[in-house]
Amino acid sequence: MDRTDTHRGGTPAKLVLWAGSFESAGTQRFLLEFLKRMDRRRFTPIVFSMLAEGELLPEIEALGVPVHEFGTGRHVLSPRTCRDLSRAAAFLRRERVDVLSCMLGLTTLVGPFVGRAAGVPVVVNNQRNLSYWLRGGARESVYGFVSRRVVDAVIANSTAAVRELSGRFRVPESKIENIGVGTDLERIESARPNEELRRGLGLGDSKVVGIVAKLSRVKGHEHFLKAAAFLSEAYGDVSFLIVGDGPERTRLERTADESGLSRRMHFVGVRHDVPSLLKLMDVLVLSSLSEGSPNVVLEGMAAGVPIVATGVGGVPELVEDGASGLLVDPGDAPGLSNAVLGLLNDADRAREMGDAGRAIALEDYDINRAVARYEDLLHELLKRAGRRSAAGAN
Repeated sequence: MDRTDTHRGGTPAKLVLWAGSFESAGTQRFLLEFLKRMDRRRFTPIVFSMLAEGELLPEIEALGVPVHEFGTGRHVLSPRTCRDLSRAAAFLRRERVDVLSCMLGLTTLVGPFVGRAAGVPVVVNNQRNLSYWLRGGARESVYGFVSRRVVDAVIANSTAAVRELSGRFRVPESKIENIGVGTDLERIESARPNEELRRGLGLGDSKVVGIVAKLSRVKGHEHFLKAAAFLSEAYGDVSFLIVGDGPERTRLERTADESGLSRRMHFVGVRHDVPSLLKLMDVLVLSSLSEGSPNVVLEGMAAGVPIVATGVGGVPELVEDGASGLLVDPGDAPGLSNAVLGLLNDADRAREMGDAGRAIALEDYDINRAVARYEDLLHELLKRAGRRSAAGAN
């Protein structure tokens, strides 16, 4: 497909990407990478948000992409929510937006209805994680209905997400598009192990076990801390690097203090030098209870770091157990500890796994290919919508 194709009259199609907020998390990072790399000859991007704040917002605004906040109240039917969703629909109609892509969470429940009310030709949802946040009830029913009947397609990033859509939500396979995932290989390749950074973080000469994730319950940090306690006794000279921030930070820091681990635990918050931090690590851990296809696993693989991860969601599609990393059950802190300990005690095996993961990442997971697949899909959906319109006019 010719990626230089444009829309009506040779002008780029107007594309609205509707996010929640702009914290440094997987879907938001994909949004940022997409905006950096997208072909502006094909699409003119606009970003909607439920809450225009977060670490990544300045980077998005620096790209010259307009950001419009349409907030919500405590309830979907609250006066504030209804007012702001009406404003969003008016914007879409006034600006003659061609494509609305609802990215995450609440936007995938209410956004498609707004898009249809505004007459947007192509409306899509994205499923970039498994839907643990729905927890049954009305939200789950609405999400299933929207995915089956309202949107033109649901864009997934893993086979696990495809299975959930077709099984749990009964979405026809013809409506599901799996574009896969990718990471910024050049950014990771250019990073180098930095001894000054190591000293600045107080890591000394110890082995480093790291985790990079939002500090929320679904990421399973409490199990990481339990595994760290086991490792501290079994291995001794090991430090733990916790990269990220979130609502669980205070509780996790308190747990580390109460466990006597505070000297070994380094909570460093959100960082913009993650590739350099990865290259300080001897093992990268993912302790999540639910996942889609996590970017950080790809980043760790590209950095040549052996992975120990819970085998949830799309993780087994990325990590080949026993070859490019080790998989354990979610919530299994002893399993996490034993897997990490095995790699710390066997440098040759750890190096082989890191090399295998790096080769896979470089071969299969370039972010530019994922962006191209996303663009091509939206372009094809626009062509189909044009054909439908033409047929309806005859």
